[in-house]
Amino acid sequence: MAYITYYDYVSMYGEPPISETDFPMYAALASDIVDSITQYRIPQGGGFSALPAFLQRQVQKAAGAQVFYFTQIGLDTVLTGQTGQSYTVGKVSVSGGALAGADAKAGALMVSPLARAALEQTPLMERGVPVCSDRFPGPFWGM
Repeated sequence: MAYITYYDYVSMYGEPPISETDFPMYAALASDIVDSITQYRIPQGGGFSALPAFLQRQVQKAAGAQVFYFTQIGLDTVLTGQTGQSYTVGKVSVSGGALAGADAKAGALMVSPLARAALEQTPLMERGVPVCSDRFPGPFWGM
């Protein structure tokens, strides 16, 4: 299930350059990426509706940012990691654009920086390992 609806997206970013019928595919892929970068804590913890309201809103923002990223960068570029080939026309040479940096790996191209920013201050992006002897386990311990 997608974490964002077409109407939520329109309220955040305005009319997308994709149709309303194509939107569910983009939203489902964006939700899959959100699940991936949060180590699948949302489905393991009872699903989207089990999250507190603040976390639900942050997840929706991240999914919306990811859909926006898909529409701006191109779904094929994001999913394949291929930024295009270099070409020269006359004296002008173009080589892949800003995404073709030497340190840009395919995995780094998949995730919107804005989506990561929306989630990184939440417990969903916590990379710590829970220990059974923790005296004060967090609210998402066991997720």
